[in-house]
Amino acid sequence: MANTMRLSSAYDELAISYPVRFWLFLVSSIFSILCCLFVLYHLLFNRNIHDRSNHYTIIILLLIDLIYECVPMSFVLHYYRLDGNWQTTRPYTQILQFFNFALFAIETILFAWCCIERYILIFHSSWLRNNRKRFVFQSFSLIIVLYGFIHYGLIIFYPFCEYIPYQSTINGAFIPCFLVDPILSKYDLILHQIIPLILIFIFTFALFIRFLKQKRQLQTQNQWHKSKKLIIQVLAIFIVFCGFQFPWTILQLCGLFGLPLDSFGNLKNYLFFFGYYVCFLLPIVCCGTLPGLKMKLRAFFCCNN
Repeated sequence: MANTMRLSSAYDELAISYPVRFWLFLVSSIFSILCCLFVLYHLLFNRNIHDRSNHYTIIILLLIDLIYECVPMSFVLHYYRLDGNWQTTRPYTQILQFFNFALFAIETILFAWCCIERYILIFHSSWLRNNRKRFVFQSFSLIIVLYGFIHYGLIIFYPFCEYIPYQSTINGAFIPCFLVDPILSKYDLILHQIIPLILIFIFTFALFIRFLKQKRQLQTQNQWHKSKKLIIQVLAIFIVFCGFQFPWTILQLCGLFGLPLDSFGNLKNYLFFFGYYVCFLLPIVCCGTLPGLKMKLRAFFCCNN
């Protein structure tokens, strides 16, 4: 019961009105979806991209982000449109919980894998010359996706899951039962948020520092421009994760060690709310780091002039 009360207090009312939330998320979502479709089209059908395997994880990451914005975000927007007066049935809520938690966790773990993948592609590409090793390497992204869907499908839809009548004022969903389980809640937080973010920090900094140290060597091997684009892409996404997801994860980590979430006041609600901007900004930063984007935009505007 104590865990339930602690979780319910973490879903207090946000100081931003529902109409403002609706338009803020709607505009952000529309722009983000357009960028996501543009980047996916560019990565999948642009003939100038000779090695799409370097962008394989990014493509899957964007597809997950697109599903997230089309499914859970549509529920959230509907909840805001009704000014928070939306009482859903339990099956409906479970579907929303499943997509919300599964896609968010998959996206975080995928980016952690993306940082590791970039490190291997730039500095240990010789490991992947064997077709079998390259196939196993590329399969990790799909394994992460399958794991996320299976894991959250089991813990959210299993029949002995207790129904918790506390509705979030941020997304309209009821609190999933696994969050009040002392084992499952810690497992979810540590394995799906804390460890991926630690890996993101470690491999992003390792990638950047080693890139600077081996700058001359990469230039002599004609890998400078290719490596530079991959690192800029990782750094751009890293900044988004640090700015919008890392603070919320730190807050939950403090709660894991017994610090009451109420001690943070209304800050916890803002961190939860703006955490959605990881999904909104991900396609935008990927769009800004597309190979050959400047030339395409220059050609487009020149032709229209």
